[in-house]
Amino acid sequence: MNILCSERGARELADAGLLARWPGRVDLVGIGQADQADVVFLTRDIVWPSTDDWLAPATAAFYDAMLAAPRLRWVHTYASGADRRIYHDLRARGVQVTNSAGANAGAVAQTALAGFLYFARRLHAAHRQQLEKRWQPMAHDEVRALRSTEAMVVGWGEIGSRIGQYLSTLGMPLRVLRQSAEPVAGVVATGGYERFHEWVGQVDWVFFACPLSPATRGLFNMGTLEALRAGRPLGVVNVARGPLIDTQALLAAHARGLVRHAHLDVFDTEPLPPDHPLWDCEDFLVTPHMAGTSDGNREEVVDRFLGLLARFLEAGGN
Repeated sequence: MNILCSERGARELADAGLLARWPGRVDLVGIGQADQADVVFLTRDIVWPSTDDWLAPATAAFYDAMLAAPRLRWVHTYASGADRRIYHDLRARGVQVTNSAGANAGAVAQTALAGFLYFARRLHAAHRQQLEKRWQPMAHDEVRALRSTEAMVVGWGEIGSRIGQYLSTLGMPLRVLRQSAEPVAGVVATGGYERFHEWVGQVDWVFFACPLSPATRGLFNMGTLEALRAGRPLGVVNVARGPLIDTQALLAAHARGLVRHAHLDVFDTEPLPPDHPLWDCEDFLVTPHMAGTSDGNREEVVDRFLGLLARFLEAGGN
């Protein structure tokens, strides 16, 4: 069985002992031998710096090779999701696609927490003072206690549940929205995604950590503005998928004082154009789709792939 991968992917698999584990059963091939590939191990170096809207030439060439590979049966991606067009095209050909959901969950959840605390502890205001070389201590009532700050976590997979764990450790009351309304222990309430507008005006922060689906696309939209309260401006963190939020609705909510702060790591258009109004929102933190970045991710992704490969071979994938 031949596994198509990049040079870096080949090194990572070799270092993990793949060839020694299955001697004579598994071989690694490059893009020049893509027509012989049965499996693809898709690493970040192949896709980066491509986005949902733009493909780097090297990425496009690799995608074309995958789509043309006559023997291809399975593609495993380093990413936590597999909703890009290439994966839909592969599935349409009957190719199985798996992802590495959870491999970067710790890093993503930590980034979400950092973005939240940047505003909740008013570090953004202190940073502005630093840039202005201005010493101005804050009054106690300018910084709200976290135990009286209620959050809603949208999505309760590996990332959302970790965010919830971090926030609970800080003493914050939580609401959870998830695909299933099965109750989550220790939170104020659990509901389905359809309750977003019902609850969004009752919390102080919303953390988006859910997959993009017909039920979640545009969850934050112009209708959300009617549910928000001017006396209780919302904070928003999105480390999931850009299209979960209608950007124009978010900007309108900010202009009306309904949303005070936002940490956005994902966007409906990436890279974010230089003239995009989000860049100019002083009370927003814009980061370049980096929430899951960590030097520990590679080992996690390789381990997950090898576990799936063992099952694939046991099921007759050779």
